[in-house]
Amino acid sequence: MMPEKILVIDDEPLILNAVERALSRVGYSVTPVKNVQHLDSILNNAHYDLLITDIYMGEESVDLIVQKVKEASPSIRVLYMSGTVDEDERRDFIEKPFKIDELRKKVRDILHEPS
Repeated sequence: MMPEKILVIDDEPLILNAVERALSRVGYSVTPVKNVQHLDSILNNAHYDLLITDIYMGEESVDLIVQKVKEASPSIRVLYMSGTVDEDERRDFIEKPFKIDELRKKVRDILHEPS
């Protein structure tokens, strides 16, 4: 079986690297992305199962990022992350800083819940 493919978008290299390492070690195929320009260059190449994105990406709207990714991978699920509590009550959210085990459990739960 192919590993589930996860796209991680964050403009903080430390977060990007930590999430990539944490999820790769438990068998996921992780593609780290640091900005929208990088995102545009990889979206045509693959289908993804999960998008993990920082809510605050500088100039970029998180809604625009999600829309772009959903155009390439319509059935993708999304996990939002931020250092501030999300007042938006998005369905799947994790607050930074998070524990690695907490991230892995959240990812597993999202990927394996019924659509």
